[in-house]
Formats: sequence, structure tokens, C-alpha cells
Amino acid sequence: SFCEASDWFVLVCKFDRHIMPLSALVHSFNAYFGKFLLVQGPAGRYLPRNPSVQERFNHFSRSMVTSFDGKSFCQLCELLPNLKKLFPLLADSQKYKKQNNAAGNTTTDYEDCMIASIAQSDNTRASFSSPGAVGSGNHRLSHLLHVMFQAICSGGHPVVFVAEDLHWSDPFTVDVLGDFVQTAALCASNNLSAEQEEPKGSLLLVGSYRDNEVSADGFLVEQIKCMEQSKRNVNVTRLCVGELRYHEINRMLSFKFCLPMRHTVELSRLVHHKTRGSPIHIVEFLRSIIQRNMMSFSVKSRRWVWDDASIEIQMISEGVVELLTRKLQQFPHDVIETLKVVACFGQVSETTLKILDLGQFVPDMQETLDLAIKEGIIEKAGPIFAFSHDMLQESTYNLISAEERKRLHKKIGTSLVQDKRVATNPELSILAVDQINMCQDPVNILNPMERALFARLNLTAGKHSIAASSYEQARGYLEAGISLLHAQAWTRQYSLCLELHEISVVVSFMDGNLETVSSRLDVILSNAKSFDDSLNSRVLRSKFLVSQAQYAESTNELLGILSHFGEEFPKDACLAHVKSEIKATQLMLKDVTKESILDLPTMTDVRKMNAMKLMGLLIAQCNYSSPILVPLLCCRLMKLTYEFGFCEDTISGL
Repeated sequence: SFCEASDWFVLVCKFDRHIMPLSALVHSFNAYFGKFLLVQGPAGRYLPRNPSVQERFNHFSRSMVTSFDGKSFCQLCELLPNLKKLFPLLADSQKYKKQNNAAGNTTTDYEDCMIASIAQSDNTRASFSSPGAVGSGNHRLSHLLHVMFQAICSGGHPVVFVAEDLHWSDPFTVDVLGDFVQTAALCASNNLSAEQEEPKGSLLLVGSYRDNEVSADGFLVEQIKCMEQSKRNVNVTRLCVGELRYHEINRMLSFKFCLPMRHTVELSRLVHHKTRGSPIHIVEFLRSIIQRNMMSFSVKSRRWVWDDASIEIQMISEGVVELLTRKLQQFPHDVIETLKVVACFGQVSETTLKILDLGQFVPDMQETLDLAIKEGIIEKAGPIFAFSHDMLQESTYNLISAEERKRLHKKIGTSLVQDKRVATNPELSILAVDQINMCQDPVNILNPMERALFARLNLTAGKHSIAASSYEQARGYLEAGISLLHAQAWTRQYSLCLELHEISVVVSFMDGNLETVSSRLDVILSNAKSFDDSLNSRVLRSKFLVSQAQYAESTNELLGILSHFGEEFPKDACLAHVKSEIKATQLMLKDVTKESILDLPTMTDVRKMNAMKLMGLLIAQCNYSSPILVPLLCCRLMKLTYEFGFCEDTISGL
């Protein structure tokens, strides 16, 4: 943009860690030239430039045309597309010249014609040494930018060049900026006349950088020293912008919002806490809460209003996170150790901290937590302590070495399970299990008794996750529990091993991990000590076969299980079997009424109840494999109901 009041040119270059410094510099010039482009109006016609802007453009055009030859200008246009749009004829001069040469025409005055049409100036050109002969690619590029900047400065108007975040720049770009300063100083000296009090064509270079990101003997500091020692008319002024204190922020907000300072006290406290007093982060934070409608102007109250509670829960910005992250290493040892414990949890409640034997971690953890809260690293919401930003937790966690992480997670996990409430409190047991599972190698750091304990706790955590319909999380707990089992678990930990594997099959089936379902079923069926122990797995295998559209195999599996319960069915059922079974059932139920069936006692025989469930399951899938079995199964259900009592699966027979 242009600084109209002072008649200055303004260029802005913002360096960034993710962008090459030279690209940022070139982009700033391209954006600067884009400001001169004509704007197309509604009728398709180009709107005229502002008179003062047009005057500057004419000065600049003359300087550009008299500074470059066609080849050099084309090279510059490759870098700056907007420059080519400003001077399309000059940018195509090489092409124009080649066409004239091919036609046998003379080209001695083609540049003069373009100068007249573009710059509207006299047909004069200054001599220019082509940058192709200067040296390396960097030198040629530096030379091009140097000559272009000289043309800008010699246009008769001062220039403001704003270079933000110079700590992300590189030596080459800083040297280019140094050349700009020397060029501007030379232009100012040449333009200074006896009648002028101030030289026209001067440069104001405003650079900003973080002093903690720049070494004292680095290239940026050395370039600043060179400017200070320059014999030309170069004045260097250093300004150090520190963190604003709480009362300074309060005074600023009071002035900006036109409110008494007592009304902005709480807001100032929140802003200082969230930004650590950094001026740029204060502006960003205020802008963000306004955009999120947490602060607005009330026409009714005729003042700015805001919601302190909503502002307090806002996450701090990444810039503030970087500041706090750098401060981590400067904290006392006990504070860092406390932060490491909290980082292992992510967030932790006061109740959990009370259960932990805090003395084994830090002598006075509550005091160190209060200090971390005061510094803005930790925030407390009710009974919960949490990092004020995820990056802070990650940075703190990265301070812990791999071996130390194993020991710390084990220490926290084993400390939690020593509390008696872990057996009845699922959340507490899950916390303990999570710590052990994060050890990455729990098998080698736990003794056999601890491994058995945490294998059972993983089973409990898995059941809790299933109840919450979090099957992926449940599968993680069950897999961790299985990994903690003894090498001969099927002989030494049979019941625990069987239950872990069976529930793992169910969860894997629900989670769609069919590969695990198949392998785990094979393991269970090959290690089960009795048919009853394998019953659940056999039923699960039949359901798995149905999911794979293997209906005949699933039907045979269920018929085999029913045979074990004493309920035989013909392998090759035919219509004669159906007629015979229906006739026998009619005779059995000849004098039975609906009321008499409802008055039947409840079935209590476990084997018959299991047989009833299996037949109900078989009816549902026989429609796809053996429909003729459906009437046989229904008749058998009614027969068992009449003999052993009523149950839920009787409905399938009815």
C-alpha cells in the first residue's frame, strides 16, 4: 500500500520459517508492483490511477527504462510477473527484436519507441552493464535487484521498506538488504541539492527480529554493525520491544475501549495470562476473541462488553507457546519434574494426584504446580490440571528420555494400583493401565506378578470400553493384556487367557478386524480344555462364517453343537421328516391353549436354554442354506418349551 500523506513508497517483506527468504523478498517486490496495475471497472474499461500515484509511476517508469536493457528486463520479469504486466512491450523486447532481425529490419530505435509509449519520456537511455557478466547466479540476481531498487529510489520519492521477522532470513538476503541501504544512501546523496533541506529518494528500512533467535556474532548482527559503521549517510536506531506488564496492558485497554481502568482489570489479567505480555500476541489475541464474538460493542450499554469466562478457556496462540517452550529449560528442577509427571497423563485430576505417592516424584508437587500455573504452562479448570497448549505437553514429554519414560510410566502405574479403589473404580484402573501400556516395552520391565495383574486390569479396561461402545480402544486394551500373559499362559493362566481371547474375538468382530477373529478362534479351539470351554468360540465361529456368506458351513457348525446338547437333526432332511414332526407336535399341543403356554414355568435347565438359543440362531440363517430345517427347528423349540418350561427363545418356535 502507499503512504499517501507522506508521499512515500511502502514495501513490506515478511520472512517465514516455511518460506525461502529470497522468495519472500521477491514476493514483496511483486506485490509492490501489483499496486500500480490498472483496475478494470464495471464497464470493462480500466479506471485511471490516482494523480499522485500516476506521478510516482511516471518517475519510476523513467528510472526503470533508463536502467535496464531488454535482456536484463526480461530476466527480471521472470521473477516478477506484475512487472511484466506493467511494461508488456518492454518485457517482450527480445521477441520484438528477433522478429525485426528475421525480417531484415533495423532495430536501432525499437527501444526508443517503447520508452516513448511506456514511460512517456525523452528518448534517452543510460548505459547498463548486463548482469550476465557479473558472475555467479546469486551475484546476477543480487545485481538485478540492486539495479531495480536503485531505479525505485531514484524516482524522486522516499521509500519505506518493512522487513519483518529477519531472524528467518539468510546471509544472502541480508546482504541484499544491506546493498539496498547503501544504494538508497548513494541516491539520496546524489539527489541532495543546495535548496533541499531533506534529500529526496531516501530509504527508511524498518526491520524486526527476535534477539533470542539471533546469535551475537551472526550474519544479521554483523550486517547491522556494517550499516552503523558506513561512511555514507546511514543512521541506525535500535528499538527493543519488551513484554508489557499487567498494568500497562490495563492502561492500553482502558484507553482503547474508552472505559475506566477498573472496568478492564479482569480482561487485562486474562490477556496478560494468555499472551505473556507480548505486544504482537496481544493484538492477535484481541482480534481472535472479537472474531469469535466473545467481545463486541453493545449499542444498548454504549460500551464494549465481553465474556470473561469464555475468554479464560481460550487456548493460547502458537507464538506464545513458543515463548513458553523456550522457558521450560529455565524452570527449577522440581518444576520440570512435576511437569513431566503431568505430561505423562496429558491432564490429571486432584484426586489422582492425591492417590499418587507424590513424595517419590517431587518433595512438594502442589507448590510446583502452583508455580507452573502462575507461569502459564499449566491451567486448572475445576479439579483438573492440564497444559495450556498441546505443544507444551509435547515439548515437556520430549524432555523425558526413552529409558526414563519407561521408568516414569511404570512408577506412576504401579503407584496407582496400590490404592484399594482401583478394583472398584474403572476410571482409576484405566489410568493405571494406560500408564503401563505407554511403557512401550512393559513385558521386560514388569515382574511376573505385575504382568498378571496388569493383564487382568487390561481385561477390565477392555470390558469398560465395550460398555461405552469404544471397540477400537477395547481392542487395544485386550491386545495389551494378551501380550502381558505368561509364555505358557494356556497352562498357567488358563481362565484369564481364555477370557481375554474370547472377548478379543468379539471386539475384533465388532471392529471389523476379521483377520484377528479367524486366528484367535483357531488358538482358542486348539487350546480349550473342554467342549463347554470352547462353546462360545464355536458359536462365534458360526457367526463369523455367516459374515463370510458361508451359510452351509455355519449351519453344520451349529448342528454339531446341538448334537452335543442331545438335540439331533437329520443330516438329509426331507418333506417326510417335516410331516412326521409337525404331526407329532400337533398331537402334543392338541389340548394346549395360549394361556396354558404362558402359565408354563420358566426354563431353568442351562443346557436346554443353550440349545434353545442355538436353534433360534439357526432358524435365522437356515433361510439361506437349508429352509427345510426351519419347521423341524420350530417344532423342537415347542417340544422343549412344553417339557422344560418357557424362555425367551420360545418365541422363535411360535
